[in-house]
Amino acid sequence: MRPLIFDIQRFSIHDGPGIRTVIFFKGCNLECPWCQNPESIGLKPEIAYYPDKCIESKDCVASCSHNALSFEDNFNIDRGVCSACGRCTVTCLSEAIRAIGREYSVEELMQEILSDADYYKTSGGGVTFSGGEPTLHIDFIYELLVLCKAHGIHTNIETNGHFSWDKFQKILPLLDLIYMDIKIADCKDHKQYLSQTNEKIHFNMQRLVEAKAPVHFRLPLIPEYTASYKNLSGVIELLKKNKIGTIHLLPYHSMGEGKGEKVGSQLRKLGFKPFSVPEINGFEQFFKNENIETILYR
Repeated sequence: MRPLIFDIQRFSIHDGPGIRTVIFFKGCNLECPWCQNPESIGLKPEIAYYPDKCIESKDCVASCSHNALSFEDNFNIDRGVCSACGRCTVTCLSEAIRAIGREYSVEELMQEILSDADYYKTSGGGVTFSGGEPTLHIDFIYELLVLCKAHGIHTNIETNGHFSWDKFQKILPLLDLIYMDIKIADCKDHKQYLSQTNEKIHFNMQRLVEAKAPVHFRLPLIPEYTASYKNLSGVIELLKKNKIGTIHLLPYHSMGEGKGEKVGSQLRKLGFKPFSVPEINGFEQFFKNENIETILYR
């Protein structure tokens, strides 16, 4: 099956240089409790419900051959029964029910990318592959990258670093930029919180540095998870070990929690507040004291 795309975001200015088109691939091999795109975790299509758009026509209930939908006091989707066939999304004229995840061929997706080519030229932008975890679909992305290079389009990939180095080498020469997350430094903590150990991530980090790849490392600042003294110290140690002098800081925001409810995500609400300006300044100073430059995303 072709990989599923759950969003195409145009005119982005936060995912690489210039104006960019960001392609979001569905499917992820980590389970971050703070995930900003919980609809991206599963590899299969999902049905999302937006209650603020619902006009309660109940046509969707009648259209479901699996009896997965009900509407008594509130609308409900029995996700254990739902096949995500999408019939209900067709009957929902208010778009309160939407399918998350659509198949594209390489050619179809390339047409989407090329439709913004003028903006890339004038701004120095390009295309960014994100997710989910785009490296789950390396062969597909390789074909896209070959076409992007043929059209002179700048390319970037955003990855959690948990990929096969042997497979990643196939696309490395075609990438102009790599954004790679370093989330939790300790191996046991990484396994506990994110469902996988981080040995592969540390290995890939080292290989990218040795290959002099155009990689920027990023740290999401999450209360109680990544923004602790223990983890920040561990990240600094990891950066120094690999002679990396800069880290991109991504402060926490709670946007993903509302999105998770719409697809029935099992991620619990964390309830954290965003860091204050003085707190953010404190994180920057923490790295500065260790002679590591920070680039902050606000």
